[in-house]
Amino acid sequence: MDISIANLSKSYQQPKKVLSNIDLNFQAGSFTAILGPSGCGKTTLMRCLAGFLSVDQGVIRFGDQEVTHLPPQKRGTAMVFQNYALWPHMSIYENIAYGLKIRKHSKPEIEKKILHILAKVEIDPQDVKKRYPSQYSGGQQQRIALARALVLEPKLLLMDEPLSNLDAKVRQRLRIEIRKLQKDLGITAIYVTHDQDEALSMADQMVLMNEGKIEQIGSPEEIYTHPENYFAAQFIGTSNSLQGEYQDGAYYLGQQILQLPDSPLRNKGSYDLVIRSKDARITKHRVADAKVLTFQGNLRESLFTGSGFRHWVEVEKQDIFIESEENILEKGICFVQIPHEKYFLFPKENLTCRAGKG
Repeated sequence: MDISIANLSKSYQQPKKVLSNIDLNFQAGSFTAILGPSGCGKTTLMRCLAGFLSVDQGVIRFGDQEVTHLPPQKRGTAMVFQNYALWPHMSIYENIAYGLKIRKHSKPEIEKKILHILAKVEIDPQDVKKRYPSQYSGGQQQRIALARALVLEPKLLLMDEPLSNLDAKVRQRLRIEIRKLQKDLGITAIYVTHDQDEALSMADQMVLMNEGKIEQIGSPEEIYTHPENYFAAQFIGTSNSLQGEYQDGAYYLGQQILQLPDSPLRNKGSYDLVIRSKDARITKHRVADAKVLTFQGNLRESLFTGSGFRHWVEVEKQDIFIESEENILEKGICFVQIPHEKYFLFPKENLTCRAGKG
């Protein structure tokens, strides 16, 4: 079932809107990640979809049905929360069965559905009628919360940062399991997160939000490789920004003049040069190469990160960080190189990408 949102706005009795004129479409069976910093409106958007919050304006449709003003129980959605939201006084069986009992399913049908979904989420059905949430690990509790949502066979599965309370190894494993389960069941899913690794690795479609508005919509690869504005370029990936001036066909970075071949820039003014830490390379000597942008810096420190090194480089009184597998022991003057297709330039007045081929 396709989901659509048109011109949706929401505020909490204050002038500033938490959501402002949101237009979105979610294809049937797709997995969409809504990504953004804390306070950007992503959880509010999800709660509007679920029916937990009323909207100030706009229309929400599930397929051909308008559900804008329907209560949660009539929308056919299910939600998985960050804190699991399992009832501690109920057994695991009772937790999962609760929604089915509300819908007045028969006992044999409830038993059948619960055993089926427990197998899907890989929870041992033995003793689930006797054991309680506190007797399971965090990862198991999140699987149980997922089972409670999926057993209802929802039209739309909503997940609000469901893995943020888990350790790194469990999160990585559950990402794969949730993605596989969603595809196997063919459910339309929307996943709210502030973790870009989760969004990039799990989603078919990514929605990047900031301050109640949508900054960019696209596949994870599209948003990563073709950010449409300064916020998207800075937020996705580990990025650096260097402020400079563009005039007379060149980019002035402090005392350095950077030539930009085939630059579409026409207007003079202040620009931010954005480069990702993994796309840049440090050398101790300037190497002439027409395919790369090169500027001078001062290597201040190199830190071991486990998988490689993070180098702190000062460029014209501005700091950047560069990731590499190699350690550079000699501090001092160095040169930073980045392929022309890997950098982005954004004018200060209008933060839409105007240069760089990424």
